Amino acid sequence: MSGRHYHDVLIEVEKRIAPDWYVEIGSRTGTSIAHRSCSFVAIDPVFQIEADVFNSSHQMHFIQQTSDAFFASGFFEKLGILADFAFIDGMHQFEFALRDFINLEKVMASDGLVFLHDVCPYDHSMAGREPSADMPGAWTGDVWKTIVILTELRPDLRVEVLNAASTGLACVRTLDPQNTTLTDEYDAIVARYRDVSLADYGVEDYYRLVAPRDPDDFLAELSPRPS
Repeated sequence: MSGRHYHDVLIEVEKRIAPDWYVEIGSRTGTSIAHRSCSFVAIDPVFQIEADVFNSSHQMHFIQQTSDAFFASGFFEKLGILADFAFIDGMHQFEFALRDFINLEKVMASDGLVFLHDVCPYDHSMAGREPSADMPGAWTGDVWKTIVILTELRPDLRVEVLNAASTGLACVRTLDPQNTTLTDEYDAIVARYRDVSLADYGVEDYYRLVAPRDPDDFLAELSPRPS
Protein backbone atom coordinates (compact mmCIF):
# COMPACT_ATOMS: atom_id res chain seq x y z
CA MET A 1 0.00 0.00 0.00
CA SER A 2 1.43 3.34 -1.04
CA GLY A 3 -0.95 5.96 0.37
CA ARG A 4 -0.73 7.89 3.65
CA HIS A 5 0.65 5.99 6.61
CA TYR A 6 -2.16 4.50 8.66
CA HIS A 7 -1.15 6.55 11.72
CA ASP A 8 -1.62 9.74 9.70
CA VAL A 9 -5.02 8.55 8.51
CA LEU A 10 -6.20 7.89 12.06
CA ILE A 11 -4.90 11.28 13.20
CA GLU A 12 -6.92 12.98 10.45
CA VAL A 13 -10.00 10.91 11.26
CA GLU A 14 -9.95 12.12 14.86
CA LYS A 15 -9.57 15.73 13.74
CA ARG A 16 -12.49 15.47 11.36
CA ILE A 17 -15.07 13.52 13.40
CA ALA A 18 -14.20 14.94 16.85
CA PRO A 19 -15.00 11.74 18.79
CA ASP A 20 -15.75 11.56 22.49
CA TRP A 21 -14.31 8.07 23.08
CA TYR A 22 -11.67 6.05 21.26
CA VAL A 23 -11.04 2.35 21.84
CA GLU A 24 -7.87 0.59 20.73
CA ILE A 25 -7.30 -3.14 20.84
CA GLY A 26 -3.61 -4.00 20.67
CA SER A 27 -1.92 -0.87 22.03
CA ARG A 28 1.31 -2.52 23.22
CA THR A 29 3.94 0.28 22.88
CA GLY A 30 1.41 3.13 22.84
CA THR A 31 2.59 4.45 19.47
CA SER A 32 -0.88 5.13 18.10
CA ILE A 33 -2.47 6.02 21.44
CA ALA A 34 0.09 8.81 21.78
CA HIS A 35 -1.60 10.59 18.87
CA ARG A 36 -5.06 10.67 20.47
CA SER A 37 -6.48 13.78 22.08
CA CYS A 38 -9.95 12.44 22.95
CA SER A 39 -10.69 10.19 25.92
CA PHE A 40 -9.61 6.63 25.25
CA VAL A 41 -9.52 3.02 26.36
CA ALA A 42 -6.34 1.13 25.44
CA ILE A 43 -6.41 -2.66 25.70
CA ASP A 44 -3.46 -5.03 25.59
CA PRO A 45 -2.57 -8.17 27.56
CA VAL A 46 1.07 -7.03 27.95
CA PHE A 47 1.80 -3.31 27.67
CA GLN A 48 5.32 -2.25 26.75
CA ILE A 49 4.77 1.50 26.64
CA GLU A 50 7.49 3.43 24.83
CA ALA A 51 5.57 6.44 23.48
CA ASP A 52 4.46 9.59 25.29
CA VAL A 53 0.88 8.48 25.92
CA PHE A 54 -0.04 11.08 28.55
CA ASN A 55 -1.43 13.94 26.53
CA SER A 56 -4.48 16.22 26.43
CA SER A 57 -7.04 13.43 26.71
CA HIS A 58 -9.49 13.93 29.58
CA GLN A 59 -9.75 10.25 30.48
CA MET A 60 -7.12 7.59 29.76
CA HIS A 61 -7.82 3.98 30.63
CA PHE A 62 -5.12 1.33 30.17
CA ILE A 63 -6.58 -2.15 30.47
CA GLN A 64 -3.93 -4.87 30.71
CA GLN A 65 -5.90 -7.98 29.81
CA THR A 66 -7.11 -9.81 26.75
CA SER A 67 -9.82 -8.10 24.76
CA ASP A 68 -12.18 -11.04 25.42
CA ALA A 69 -11.78 -10.63 29.17
CA PHE A 70 -12.16 -6.87 28.87
CA PHE A 71 -15.45 -7.01 26.99
CA ALA A 72 -16.76 -9.71 29.33
CA SER A 73 -16.19 -7.31 32.25
CA GLY A 74 -18.94 -4.96 31.04
CA PHE A 75 -16.66 -1.92 31.33
CA PHE A 76 -18.61 0.28 28.90
CA GLU A 77 -22.00 -0.68 30.25
CA LYS A 78 -20.95 0.02 33.84
CA LEU A 79 -19.63 3.47 32.95
CA GLY A 80 -22.39 4.33 30.51
CA ILE A 81 -19.93 4.94 27.67
CA LEU A 82 -20.62 4.66 23.95
CA ALA A 83 -17.48 4.60 21.83
CA ASP A 84 -17.51 6.43 18.51
CA PHE A 85 -14.01 5.70 17.17
CA ALA A 86 -12.17 2.37 17.42
CA PHE A 87 -9.09 0.62 16.09
CA ILE A 88 -8.49 -3.13 16.00
CA ASP A 89 -4.80 -4.07 15.84
CA GLY A 90 -4.56 -7.05 18.16
CA MET A 91 -3.86 -10.69 17.43
CA HIS A 92 -3.35 -11.13 13.68
CA GLN A 93 -5.62 -14.14 13.21
CA PHE A 94 -9.03 -13.53 11.72
CA GLU A 95 -11.08 -15.20 14.46
CA PHE A 96 -9.63 -12.76 17.01
CA ALA A 97 -10.18 -9.71 14.79
CA LEU A 98 -13.72 -10.84 14.03
CA ARG A 99 -14.48 -11.40 17.70
CA ASP A 100 -13.08 -7.99 18.53
CA PHE A 101 -15.34 -6.42 15.92
CA ILE A 102 -18.37 -8.31 17.25
CA ASN A 103 -17.69 -7.12 20.79
CA LEU A 104 -16.87 -3.57 19.74
CA GLU A 105 -20.01 -3.13 17.67
CA LYS A 106 -22.11 -3.83 20.77
CA VAL A 107 -20.61 -0.85 22.61
CA MET A 108 -20.30 1.57 19.69
CA ALA A 109 -22.56 4.43 18.66
CA SER A 110 -24.41 3.50 15.47
CA ASP A 111 -22.65 6.32 13.60
CA GLY A 112 -19.23 5.36 14.97
CA LEU A 113 -16.24 4.19 12.94
CA VAL A 114 -14.31 0.96 13.47
CA PHE A 115 -10.91 0.61 11.79
CA LEU A 116 -8.98 -2.62 11.25
CA HIS A 117 -5.27 -2.73 10.49
CA ASP A 118 -3.28 -5.22 8.34
CA VAL A 119 -6.02 -6.07 5.85
CA CYS A 120 -3.78 -5.82 2.75
CA PRO A 121 -0.86 -8.27 2.81
CA TYR A 122 1.53 -7.84 -0.11
CA ASP A 123 3.22 -11.26 0.13
CA HIS A 124 1.82 -14.74 0.83
CA SER A 125 4.32 -15.42 3.63
CA MET A 126 3.10 -12.44 5.66
CA ALA A 127 -0.52 -13.57 5.28
CA GLY A 128 -0.02 -16.91 7.01
CA ARG A 129 -1.63 -17.77 10.32
CA GLU A 130 1.78 -17.79 12.00
CA PRO A 131 4.79 -15.49 11.46
CA SER A 132 7.28 -16.76 8.91
CA ALA A 133 11.05 -16.31 8.83
CA ASP A 134 10.95 -15.29 5.17
CA MET A 135 8.40 -12.50 5.51
CA PRO A 136 9.32 -9.33 3.55
CA GLY A 137 7.81 -7.06 6.18
CA ALA A 138 5.34 -7.06 9.08
CA TRP A 139 3.17 -10.09 9.76
CA THR A 140 -0.40 -9.27 8.75
CA GLY A 141 -1.70 -12.75 9.46
CA ASP A 142 -5.08 -13.61 7.98
CA VAL A 143 -6.95 -10.52 9.19
CA TRP A 144 -7.93 -10.02 5.52
CA LYS A 145 -10.55 -12.76 5.99
CA THR A 146 -12.44 -10.48 8.38
CA ILE A 147 -13.15 -8.10 5.52
CA VAL A 148 -14.43 -10.94 3.34
CA ILE A 149 -16.69 -12.14 6.16
CA LEU A 150 -18.12 -8.71 6.97
CA THR A 151 -18.77 -8.00 3.30
CA GLU A 152 -20.49 -11.33 2.78
CA LEU A 153 -22.51 -11.74 5.96
CA ARG A 154 -23.23 -8.14 6.92
CA PRO A 155 -24.27 -6.29 3.74
CA ASP A 156 -25.82 -3.65 6.02
CA LEU A 157 -22.31 -2.53 6.99
CA ARG A 158 -20.33 -0.08 4.90
CA VAL A 159 -16.91 -1.67 4.63
CA GLU A 160 -14.13 0.26 2.89
CA VAL A 161 -10.45 -0.58 2.54
CA LEU A 162 -7.99 2.30 2.31
CA ASN A 163 -4.70 2.33 0.45
CA ALA A 164 -2.85 3.21 3.65
CA ALA A 165 0.83 2.36 4.09
CA SER A 166 2.02 -0.13 4.63
CA THR A 167 -0.50 -2.95 5.00
CA GLY A 168 -3.87 -1.29 4.50
CA LEU A 169 -6.57 0.02 6.78
CA ALA A 170 -10.26 -0.86 6.69
CA CYS A 171 -13.12 1.30 7.95
CA VAL A 172 -16.48 -0.15 8.95
CA ARG A 173 -19.49 2.16 9.21
CA THR A 174 -23.31 1.98 9.59
CA LEU A 175 -22.93 -0.13 12.72
CA ASP A 176 -25.87 -1.95 14.26
CA PRO A 177 -25.23 -2.93 17.89
CA GLN A 178 -28.43 -5.02 17.88
CA ASN A 179 -27.41 -7.23 14.95
CA THR A 180 -26.46 -10.74 16.14
CA THR A 181 -25.67 -12.37 12.78
CA LEU A 182 -21.93 -12.67 13.39
CA THR A 183 -22.39 -13.90 16.96
CA ASP A 184 -24.96 -16.48 15.91
CA GLU A 185 -22.80 -17.82 13.08
CA TYR A 186 -19.35 -17.33 14.65
CA ASP A 187 -18.42 -21.02 15.05
CA ALA A 188 -19.53 -21.87 11.52
CA ILE A 189 -17.63 -18.87 10.13
CA VAL A 190 -14.40 -19.90 11.86
CA ALA A 191 -14.74 -23.49 10.68
CA ARG A 192 -15.38 -22.34 7.12
CA TYR A 193 -12.49 -19.88 6.83
CA ARG A 194 -9.79 -21.15 9.17
CA ASP A 195 -7.87 -23.18 6.61
CA VAL A 196 -8.46 -20.90 3.62
CA SER A 197 -5.27 -19.19 2.44
CA LEU A 198 -5.08 -16.01 0.42
CA ALA A 199 -3.89 -18.12 -2.50
CA ASP A 200 -6.96 -20.36 -2.10
CA TYR A 201 -9.29 -17.39 -2.06
CA GLY A 202 -7.47 -15.66 -4.90
CA VAL A 203 -5.35 -12.53 -4.58
CA GLU A 204 -7.00 -10.83 -7.56
CA ASP A 205 -10.47 -11.76 -6.28
CA TYR A 206 -9.70 -10.28 -2.87
CA TYR A 207 -8.35 -6.99 -4.17
CA ARG A 208 -11.21 -6.75 -6.65
CA LEU A 209 -13.62 -7.21 -3.72
CA VAL A 210 -12.01 -4.59 -1.47
CA ALA A 211 -11.03 -2.09 -4.22
CA PRO A 212 -8.73 0.01 -1.98
CA ARG A 213 -9.62 3.72 -1.85
CA ASP A 214 -7.34 6.72 -1.69
CA PRO A 215 -7.20 7.79 1.98
CA ASP A 216 -7.50 11.48 1.12
CA ASP A 217 -10.74 10.88 -0.79
CA PHE A 218 -12.09 8.96 2.19
CA LEU A 219 -11.06 11.66 4.67
CA ALA A 220 -12.69 14.38 2.57
CA GLU A 221 -16.08 12.75 3.21
CA LEU A 222 -15.83 12.88 6.99
CA SER A 223 -17.36 15.58 9.15
CA PRO A 224 -17.82 16.14 12.90
CA ARG A 225 -20.34 13.86 14.56
CA PRO A 226 -23.40 15.51 16.15
CA SER A 227 -22.92 16.22 19.84
